[in-house]
Amino acid sequence: MGFIAMDAIVIRFINVEDGNACNNFHNDYYGKDRTDTQWKWEFLHSGLPEIPFVVAEKDNKILGTLAQIPIRMIDQDGEFLTGKSEEALLAPDLRGKGIYPAMFEKIFAYMESRETLVVWGFTPAIKANLQAGFEAHISIGQLFFPMHADAVNVLLKNNTLSKVKTKGFKILCGLAGVCSSASLCCTRLRMNDALAQNICLKTLSTPPDECADLCRAFVRQWGGATILRDTEFLRWRIFENPHVRATVRAAYRDDRLLGWVAYSLDDNSVGHIVDIIAASSELSPSDMETVVAVLLRDAVVRLRKTGALGVRAWKVNSHPFDDLVARAARKVGFYFIPRGEWMVLHYLQGSAARPSLRAIDNWYINRIYTEGVLG
Repeated sequence: MGFIAMDAIVIRFINVEDGNACNNFHNDYYGKDRTDTQWKWEFLHSGLPEIPFVVAEKDNKILGTLAQIPIRMIDQDGEFLTGKSEEALLAPDLRGKGIYPAMFEKIFAYMESRETLVVWGFTPAIKANLQAGFEAHISIGQLFFPMHADAVNVLLKNNTLSKVKTKGFKILCGLAGVCSSASLCCTRLRMNDALAQNICLKTLSTPPDECADLCRAFVRQWGGATILRDTEFLRWRIFENPHVRATVRAAYRDDRLLGWVAYSLDDNSVGHIVDIIAASSELSPSDMETVVAVLLRDAVVRLRKTGALGVRAWKVNSHPFDDLVARAARKVGFYFIPRGEWMVLHYLQGSAARPSLRAIDNWYINRIYTEGVLG
């Protein structure tokens, strides 16, 4: 690209008609084939006065992009708005020249004007995000259920190990899969089987009417903050997702919604737990662990029937429900892998009213917060 004069770079909010150029920049950058329909689904749903998406351009050519997905969350004090960072891309010749922080400064100011409390995201690019004013927190681990030795190819993606070591890992993965399958068969021995048999699982084609109420019950029971999964959000994020439609299985007891699990299968034949949430004022934490184990077991069994090589879920922090999911997952046969990306957060002025947000263990986070290409 050659030398670029920084005073020739324009940083601005996009218009609707810029969508095609922004999507082409993304596809050229990653070598992807994301469609314009997928781009519009992701970035034009917020309803804010401005599209929270900025670009860096020179001579009408896009050289950088940065977007926010407005996400309404909830804690015991009520609802509040956050911004999930996406599409943080910059042409190589612009890196290290202050363009990235300048783009974030513009979008921070706008999100703050919309009473957003915090901007957050997941990224391996820690240095660039720290320079842009973010704080970095924890390496996100994974829960993994191996089903086939070839699952190691996904876990060791871009690895530089020798063929001998890779083969060794495949053998270990195969043995782990045998142990996980045995554990899966014995799940009921490690949970409240009487309760498990009283749980009815249903496949949902639309958001349940009680979904927002379940989120309110969730923060009352488990504390902290989580996304407000109301019908509008679930319809956008899950049921009308043009990337891939996740399967949603809901758990009911005496016709009362206890929670749900959403899962999908990616192009590498690896299953992903997109979302899992559960709450009930009538059940103890140990009984809720049984509910979660029933949901996870159902997801694993159904994904195995589709030919999945394994199933992935996130283990993020020590939020009470995140820990409960991990315990239930171990009963089903998942392994913990301490390898993942970093979470970054930038607190805006209004966040002072909610100091609990600064404790990462108060956040309940899972794959439903990603951009949506996994379901």
